[in-house]
Amino acid sequence: MRPGPLLIRLLAFIAILSLLCTIAAWFVWVVIACFFGIVVAAAIEAVALRRVRIEAERAPKIALALDETESTTLRVSASASVRAIVRQRWPDIVDRPSTTLRGLIGANEMLTLDMPLRGVARGSATIEPPAIAITMRGLVERIVITGPTSELHVLPNLKAVRRLHKRLNAFALRGLGSRTAPRIGKGREFDRLRDYVIDDDYRDIAWRASARHGRLIVREFRLDRSQEIILCLDQGHRMAARVAQVTRLDHAVNAAVLISYICNRMEDRVGIVSFDTDVDKGLPAGRGSAHLRAITSYVTSLEAAYRFTDYVAMASSLRRRLHHRTLILMMTVLPEREDRFAILRAVEMLAPHHLPLVVTLSDPNLKAAAQMQPANKSELSETLVARDLWLGRVELMRDLRARGALVVDSTPEDAGIDSVNAYIDVKRRQML
Repeated sequence: MRPGPLLIRLLAFIAILSLLCTIAAWFVWVVIACFFGIVVAAAIEAVALRRVRIEAERAPKIALALDETESTTLRVSASASVRAIVRQRWPDIVDRPSTTLRGLIGANEMLTLDMPLRGVARGSATIEPPAIAITMRGLVERIVITGPTSELHVLPNLKAVRRLHKRLNAFALRGLGSRTAPRIGKGREFDRLRDYVIDDDYRDIAWRASARHGRLIVREFRLDRSQEIILCLDQGHRMAARVAQVTRLDHAVNAAVLISYICNRMEDRVGIVSFDTDVDKGLPAGRGSAHLRAITSYVTSLEAAYRFTDYVAMASSLRRRLHHRTLILMMTVLPEREDRFAILRAVEMLAPHHLPLVVTLSDPNLKAAAQMQPANKSELSETLVARDLWLGRVELMRDLRARGALVVDSTPEDAGIDSVNAYIDVKRRQML
């Protein structure tokens, strides 16, 4: 039990009235009578509140999409008409420490409260029962902690995938009935057998088929429709910085889930690895809904740590694993000038046989600071440092392009869409 707001206001009013006792002595008895009347009313309300039964209901498991605002519902019921103040404390993986809501609960009725939440970190946590303060007239408040504990899970953002799924389905339905013509060429995918014509390559002759038919038959191949894409997620110290309360790695995870879905819809095989000082085994290239679920489960467990990012080890590991030309999509934060040689060396190792695509997660505050017009010496120093860092990034991106890599400069929030656009551009230009 605790004093209610009305009781505090009444006691303050009595304290002011007590000043009139200096004018008239008989006014003391009025003040005493009012005080005891208020105390008796508060005691009666306290006894009545103890008899009120409070219950709270909530889903045992709550799942939130990372960096999406969603609502969770809490239902509160009471055996008598009371006014309620509900305070819910949240774990660290959401954007707010607590939520406080007010409402009126009728006798044997249920009050439904919607609490908006935004997940800012992947993981699981326990939600403790809410604290409910109930009162009838405002003289006394009874605090009750009731309701079950719930499990809160913040998962990679699949809502963007769902929205894109609807748009792709609508686009496919508009083209219903059309066929995609195969692209004939020197690929690895067999297309058909046909008669030999002049200038055909002798290596394409199917000798067994020619012996059966009594004439020369050649094999014809088409350019591969199913290509391989490997997503490389940097989980080093630069990816642990937060942008809009969400770490850069979490933004990269959302982008990886989105690009994986697009690759699957485009009939490509997609795999994923993570790296910092060591290179994780990851998942090999594959297709299908089961493989997409495996990728989602894999990226859910990734965590950014304050460790060095070894680009050369990542490139060496991929060169040993990959046997065909592959699009290597790397999401990272570009290092500073003194650490630039590692990523340049990694691109040089990959570029002869594969197609590196570097998606750099930039800091919009750094660009704004570099373009700011300084007003004093302190701002001048900040602007010069920011401009030096920004020009270093521009120079490094130019060097990466000169060594055969594709570079996409994106903000963490737009990394998913920019990665999809870059991947589609690679497919359109047939760079693989």
